[in-house]
Amino acid sequence: MENIREEGEINPILLEFLDTDSFEDKYKILVATPIMDFDNLLIDNMASSIDVVIEDGDIEDRVQDLKNCVRTRSKYETMRFRR
Repeated sequence: MENIREEGEINPILLEFLDTDSFEDKYKILVATPIMDFDNLLIDNMASSIDVVIEDGDIEDRVQDLKNCVRTRSKYETMRFRR
């Protein structure tokens, strides 16, 4: 699946990811998205939107690294709100 299908049309998964405010919701999107829907450009765009860099490698590994980053941020986000 490409992030830009036709000129001006953006991947709906990326849009949903960008539209969510919480890292918990971003994580839920990542978990709910089938691995075959990810490509390197989508992963790079998602990662850059949260100011992280996911190293090159297999798609499965890159998605797992992105999930780990988002999950970690989600935990800190939750702790921040409790104070």
